[in-house]
Amino acid sequence: METLLQMILPSALLPALLSIVVWWANKQKPITIWALPLIWLPSYVWLIGWPSLIPAEANHWLYMVAIISVLIVLFFKSLKTVMPVMQTVLLGLALFAIAWPVLHYNFSWLLLLEMLAVTIVAYLFFNFSNKSEATSPALTMATSGGGMGLVVALGGSLLIGQLAGALASVLMAFVIVELGSKCQKPAFDLLTIVPLIQLYFLILVIARIFAELPLAPSILLLLAPLVGLIPGKRFASAFSISFVIAALAWLLLTADSSGYH
Repeated sequence: METLLQMILPSALLPALLSIVVWWANKQKPITIWALPLIWLPSYVWLIGWPSLIPAEANHWLYMVAIISVLIVLFFKSLKTVMPVMQTVLLGLALFAIAWPVLHYNFSWLLLLEMLAVTIVAYLFFNFSNKSEATSPALTMATSGGGMGLVVALGGSLLIGQLAGALASVLMAFVIVELGSKCQKPAFDLLTIVPLIQLYFLILVIARIFAELPLAPSILLLLAPLVGLIPGKRFASAFSISFVIAALAWLLLTADSSGYH
């Protein structure tokens, strides 16, 4: 029971409670919505400890990206061509920093191609976020983040799975808002969760490189948030759910006896 609480508290309960706080504060003063991506950080620190100021591990880059991404959105959101480029450059640099130890000791063109694919997909999303008509961004991201957490945890890394699951939980209050409106009205502008998308892509790459998440589920999870966010359709989040289910089914059907890292 104690072990179960240690797993659930930082990855689900804490961020869910903080999401309620942000939702309430946003009702009083809308500017507080920009704190939404940052409430993931307490769970992050709880799970991995205080990261090194000079990152020593792949996941130590995540908090820097979260903070810088929020600042880019806040100060450059009106520059519709500059903001997507800056977010893409940030992601590319973070991907290279995360993958550098692997590339340095065991260079792989396939890994470089995968990183390029993630960067291209991310740029398409960042560019689209300025003109989004998504009706359920919170539900879509929560579905994708929670699904990735489950797939990665079952695939071999409970820690990385918890980091992904926390991304879903920070949106919990806003998911309830969208479900209450029957996905007719988004809980917030898509720009608000650009930093969460950054974290989503980086956690997925970390899972791919260091937890050896198979390629097929990785591709499905890469596309899961986009297929729910880009169509301006009611209940478009169902597309994300289908991709997550496909990723989970692929993993389970091809599972071997691999243990947790």
